[in-house]
Amino acid sequence: MRGVGAAMNLTQILSSDFSALESYMSACFVRNMEFFRAFNPTLFAQLSKPPTTHNLLCNPTGLNILNLQDNALVYPASGENTMIATHLALSQSPMNNPRFLVHTNHLALQKLDEDKIPLTASICNKLINLMQESGGGKSYHLPSDFLPSCTFFGMLGGIFLQLLLERGVYFHSLLLFEEYLDMLRIMLYFVDFALLFSRVSERACYIFVKDLIHQEFIHTYFASRKITNNFLRLELFLYESPKITSAREVVYEAYRVNSRGWGSFDDEMIGVRNTLSNLSAHYPVLHLPERVEIPICVVGNGVSLDSLLPFIKKNAKNMLIFSCGTAIKPLKAYGIEPDFQIEIERIAYLKDVLQEAPLGDTTLLCGSVVQPEALELAKEAYVFMRGGSAGAYLFGGKSVVEFSAPYVGNAGFALAALLGEEVLMCGLDCGYIKGKAKHAKNSFYGEETPQIPPNAFKVQGNRESSVYSDALFSLSARSMERCIKAFAPRLVLNLGEGAYIQGTRACDVSAFSLRELSAGEKQRAIESIKAHCSADYTQVFRAYGDMGLGEVLAYKEEFLALLGVPVQGKRELFALIDSLHRFSLKMSAQNPFVGLLFEGSVGHILHNLMVSVLHLPSDEIGGFYAQAVGIIREGVEKMAMSYRLLGLRY
Repeated sequence: MRGVGAAMNLTQILSSDFSALESYMSACFVRNMEFFRAFNPTLFAQLSKPPTTHNLLCNPTGLNILNLQDNALVYPASGENTMIATHLALSQSPMNNPRFLVHTNHLALQKLDEDKIPLTASICNKLINLMQESGGGKSYHLPSDFLPSCTFFGMLGGIFLQLLLERGVYFHSLLLFEEYLDMLRIMLYFVDFALLFSRVSERACYIFVKDLIHQEFIHTYFASRKITNNFLRLELFLYESPKITSAREVVYEAYRVNSRGWGSFDDEMIGVRNTLSNLSAHYPVLHLPERVEIPICVVGNGVSLDSLLPFIKKNAKNMLIFSCGTAIKPLKAYGIEPDFQIEIERIAYLKDVLQEAPLGDTTLLCGSVVQPEALELAKEAYVFMRGGSAGAYLFGGKSVVEFSAPYVGNAGFALAALLGEEVLMCGLDCGYIKGKAKHAKNSFYGEETPQIPPNAFKVQGNRESSVYSDALFSLSARSMERCIKAFAPRLVLNLGEGAYIQGTRACDVSAFSLRELSAGEKQRAIESIKAHCSADYTQVFRAYGDMGLGEVLAYKEEFLALLGVPVQGKRELFALIDSLHRFSLKMSAQNPFVGLLFEGSVGHILHNLMVSVLHLPSDEIGGFYAQAVGIIREGVEKMAMSYRLLGLRY
């Protein structure tokens, strides 16, 4: 569809020919309605109705917006046309315009630790060195006709948007929110929406109206371009209201969450090595489990555990207790013996943590990626394939426990939701409770003072307390919510004071009681879980012994082939990085072992490539990109070789 006002564009009309404005607006509105009739018939039907909240005023004295509820003008009435002047000013250099907020998410040039993740860090740090050698500075640069991820709330006519389009501006991704349908209708008089959608990356233009801003859609907006949307975000809101504030908070949370949880090839290789070692020790692996008929209490180390310890101790004989990570120490200090200690961390000092607890006679139920030395502490240990890590999909396990990240509490919760019909949540706070420490007393973390981190955002609490979250806690909460939908336990009671988890029921321990279990009933439930752990790996895995080297090498070749496409400008680089990220996600879905093995490092590499290019002072980046590809190629070849050598050892 061609743009409206072909003879004279809006920029020309506003600057020199106000008498032509009414004709332009009429033609623009008609063409936009035709566009929405085909694009979104439901929205078209709504836009066809008479205005109820706001209407556009156009007369010889200028433009304005009338509030139909109180007949007040949105723009101040003065000698000049305030509405036009406002939008002309907004259209000037958005990246350097004080009316716009420029958000940066981990944009600083920070080198990675080559001692911790040597293969990944080597690539990323060399890219930063190359940028500095190529004349890159401390500030970032984008061409004037290209804008990064943009989120605009309440645009009061949106004239500036059309002015930007007429200057040839291209948006990498764009999210628009209008609180009132009538405000979107007013935009139809000025903004060529067909042109707008053509100037945004494919499937990257989102429009939300009234109450239609949904968290899942917003998370999809950022996650679908996880790397490029994680850099710069340009934000504009022309007025404040409760709905605008709420919409901005939802976007901010999704933006922050998008920057976490990348991992690395180096870390995944630790998990793979640990998995191979633990399987060589023939630990039984959870396999095709069935539900038990008694409640399972999942215990995390959040501060709300302190008030729940009496309940847990009193009811220990009537439920299974899954202790998650460092929760074991306050439990044991209170005289409570967990039935299973859940662990998922690859960290080398996990053994020390368990010794300090102490683990004692408690049965371990660990992710396969846990260091072998930690499992050796246990008198009795079992393994489960922890979803979200490459090691979980090695050999094609038939019973991978998904939703087991990012925290060990997520793994304990996922196991409980998978193994039990009734789940009780204790100390899984998923947030910071105002006025309280982060962790329970007598835990591994020692004495803590109440503190809300500066980057935290307020979320709905499970009870009366004020609760704040951050990117990782938000990931944890969303993982639990997806877990409940997927595993569908009959009942999930959240007994803590932390964040509200959708799908759970907030409940005070004084409001219910557990049924008394008959003699031996609890022990039979414990034995049932253990009985569904098997050391017959030919039954547990679909392809036991196949290290998948061919698939690893095929991944490397396809990734490097995609990376080899010539790139001359920054807009091209944004598009290529999105393409490489889509490839990474596709591989993680099709072949989780290989995909997750590389996914984190691919994210780090693309992120640092983008950061480095943004700091180059020119849009002519062809030479830099060619050298960067050489650095990445060499590093990825080393990753593939390290996996080949691992296969030879086993």
